[in-house]
Amino acid sequence: MKRGTTAGLYLWGGAAVLAALAGLAVLAWGDGTSGRYVAGGLLLAAALLCGAAVCALRRDVRSLEDLRQLLSGARDPETFRRQAATLSGLPGAVAEAAAERMEDLQEQLEETRKTAGLQAEQRFRREMTEELCRSTLPQVLRESPATAAFALAGLVETAETSSCTFYDYFFIDPGLLCVMVGQVPGGGISDALYLVVAQTTIRSRLRMGRSLVETMADVNMQLYDQGAQQSLCALVATLNTANGTFTYVNAGGTLPLLMRNGERYEWLEAPVYAALGMNENVSYRAQSLRLRQGDHLLLQTAGLGEICNGSGVPFRDQELRAVLNRSRSKAQTPEEILRFTADEAAAWCQRDADRVGYAALMLEYRKGDKELAHCIVPAMPAAAGEVMEFLKKRFEDNGIQRRHYARVAVLVDEMFALFCRCCGSGDTVMVECGIAPDGQSATIRMSAPLGGRNPMECSDDAVTAASADFIRGQVDYLTFKAREEGDTLTAVCFLEGELPAQET
Repeated sequence: MKRGTTAGLYLWGGAAVLAALAGLAVLAWGDGTSGRYVAGGLLLAAALLCGAAVCALRRDVRSLEDLRQLLSGARDPETFRRQAATLSGLPGAVAEAAAERMEDLQEQLEETRKTAGLQAEQRFRREMTEELCRSTLPQVLRESPATAAFALAGLVETAETSSCTFYDYFFIDPGLLCVMVGQVPGGGISDALYLVVAQTTIRSRLRMGRSLVETMADVNMQLYDQGAQQSLCALVATLNTANGTFTYVNAGGTLPLLMRNGERYEWLEAPVYAALGMNENVSYRAQSLRLRQGDHLLLQTAGLGEICNGSGVPFRDQELRAVLNRSRSKAQTPEEILRFTADEAAAWCQRDADRVGYAALMLEYRKGDKELAHCIVPAMPAAAGEVMEFLKKRFEDNGIQRRHYARVAVLVDEMFALFCRCCGSGDTVMVECGIAPDGQSATIRMSAPLGGRNPMECSDDAVTAASADFIRGQVDYLTFKAREEGDTLTAVCFLEGELPAQET
């Protein structure tokens, strides 16, 4: 709306002054009664004009006072805006502009309050979800004879988007360990509560003496009957700590990775059944394998493999297995392997927004049996005595009489000397000894980082050449393999003479 300016106020005042001066002039120099009437009229007009100017000035001053109250928060912007519309000139324009600005500021403040409230609510829900998921993590196992047979570690990695993942391990009985990893799709409080209920149900069923297959079927039916439109993707397994039997059921989980006694990690291909709670009738089947000393198993939820790089390539497709095979895991603890893998996964993901939460569990079977065991020693001649003690114990555990392994002891000593000559400073050598079940042959395997060089062919001097010739003459089978995680020399030697002591 077009308004006047403050010039109107000055015109009113100027006109009043001119009328007053004219009236005084007429009164002073005018003649007769008519002059006095004219002078009186002029003075009266001057008074009226002064009154009008004063009223206009008071209205402007009142507008400024209203503006002050508005800016101090004492006036409602909408009411002030309606009053400002009745003002003319610059005060009215200023008042209306101030009212509009205050309305904008109030809208921004209200929006900020709503956003802050929403963020606070989201933060509370996230913290509650994470707290519920943390409640599913296991306690430290008490030391017992069974715990010496294995080592394990778990890891949960979070991301910007909440996820409900967990790992767990506990003893069903003194010699039977249960391990599991799982994930409920989604990241809300209801998903976390569903996770807690499912994990608790699995625990209780197994401790009641139900088999693994029966437990999975019972839990699946119970979760399905809840009608929650949710599911638990989980791999649940048991480990017999006495003989290394690992039995598992994969209900919608990710395939595990297995490293056999220092070899490379490979995907453990096995059937994957429906997630728990997804379908009413699922016929679960258990898979079993026998773990031996030095075997490693990585169990993980889908999030670890779903992490993508800048080109959209998932971590699982190209890097996960390669990272594990680079980690030289024979010399690392399960905790170190998990941390190394998590760091590599974080480096693979270039943006935090692309990170995915996951849980992982690494299991190492350490219990040696009578047929196979290993030791890791520094690559230096002074460690030869430790190797001989290890070899002696292996043969004694298998009831082999001393005179039957004297030739093997000399053979191992010569092989270890060759490895020490080819290794660098600070390297280690892993010595493995396998005894055939019938006690008639021994397999010796030594592994170390040799850069792909065969120690049997590193004949730099006459002593080394003589050692290599002696080894070839004492073994019945000899082979060398160059590997990324460690070059390996394998020798098989038949034991001569009587049967093992326990059979004579």
